[in-house]
Amino acid sequence: MKKWICLLGLLTYGVHHSQEINCAEKEKQLTTSIEAKDYKQANKILSELKTKCLSHSESVYLKGAEVLEYNAEVASEKTKEEEVKKLFQWYDLYDKYFPENKNANNLNKATALQKFNLGNNDEIFGYLDKAFLKNPNQFTNPSALYLYFALYTQKFKEKANGISFDQLFQKYSDILLVIEKAKSESTNTVKITELDTAKLGINALAKEYLTVENLTSYAEKNYEKNKTNTNWLLGTANTLSEKCAAKPIFGTIAFQLQELDPSSKSAYYLGLHHLKTRKQDKALEYFNQSANLSVTNLEKAKMHYTIATILSSTDMAGAKKSILTAIENNPSNGEYQIFLANLYYNSIDQCGTTSLTKKAIHLLANTTAQKAAQVESRLKTTVEQLTKQYPGDTSLTKEEKQQVKKANGKIVIGCWINETVQF
Repeated sequence: MKKWICLLGLLTYGVHHSQEINCAEKEKQLTTSIEAKDYKQANKILSELKTKCLSHSESVYLKGAEVLEYNAEVASEKTKEEEVKKLFQWYDLYDKYFPENKNANNLNKATALQKFNLGNNDEIFGYLDKAFLKNPNQFTNPSALYLYFALYTQKFKEKANGISFDQLFQKYSDILLVIEKAKSESTNTVKITELDTAKLGINALAKEYLTVENLTSYAEKNYEKNKTNTNWLLGTANTLSEKCAAKPIFGTIAFQLQELDPSSKSAYYLGLHHLKTRKQDKALEYFNQSANLSVTNLEKAKMHYTIATILSSTDMAGAKKSILTAIENNPSNGEYQIFLANLYYNSIDQCGTTSLTKKAIHLLANTTAQKAAQVESRLKTTVEQLTKQYPGDTSLTKEEKQQVKKANGKIVIGCWINETVQF
């Protein structure tokens, strides 16, 4: 009897093992068919995978979705809805067999309904709402974020779903946090621009409701019950920061956030509050804290740029130091180079002790501005217009040429600039 049990166990293992190999082989065949754009064969293989390999791997579902989306794209108007239903059923299987997946399938469904011009706003909103409530940070598509808030605002307007002002405010805050997080984690300038565009659109939708009075009233009314909730504090501070940074409630929230969970953001909000209430020294103290607490180079660069702009009218040396730190942390941002060029240009009379040193500063400013166009081609026209606007004759006199020659082409500029210019 024991021999039969052992034999049965070996056979079971062999069948299971061969099935695993079969699923892996089928997936490989599916990949090959997709790469060859042989969707007829891909559909045939996908049909086999559906019957045998639903729990094999997540990659099967990603590849399968690619095939099913193609089917929907090429389907006639008569059969398109049926093909999209098959895609949705596939997403449902994905969520069933891999419930912890990060594929945001409800968001994918909403996107598909919009893309193929199917369903209505209620259906699209339903899928977007489910996706956002499950994991807002999976909203990587700026257009989807804008659409979600647009539909949410519409429901608020129509008094549908019983959405209150407090809920509208909370949704706005949550969405803005997602945008800020996505921006801080991205190095893709196109993606960051798209996120900024979505934010502008969302702000335009919310403008009518999110007045200074409404925002401060909401924050004051809800602060006590949320003062230990760091997510609420962070989201509310972020929302109030644009219009209400001078308000006492904003300072209260920022200080409480700093006490509970000190971070680059909390220090920034405290700096902003002090800046708006005309306490510049205190603002700079917190902005420097924010820079030190920054967890990404982009955050650090942005903070040092903010510090540089504040110092530019009172402490040119400090402004230069901060903008150089910003450039070091984000060398691909040409606007930092333009800022530095402006610092130089605006100091020609202050730091140029002779006609030659003035021309040297002018040359330094020009070459600095040119770096902006080198790192960001979109700034080329801006740089050209900028350098034309700055006055100053850079051609050297005979005596100046002799001075330059004697100095091996290097002119030292003192003052706060402390640079050597090569002619």
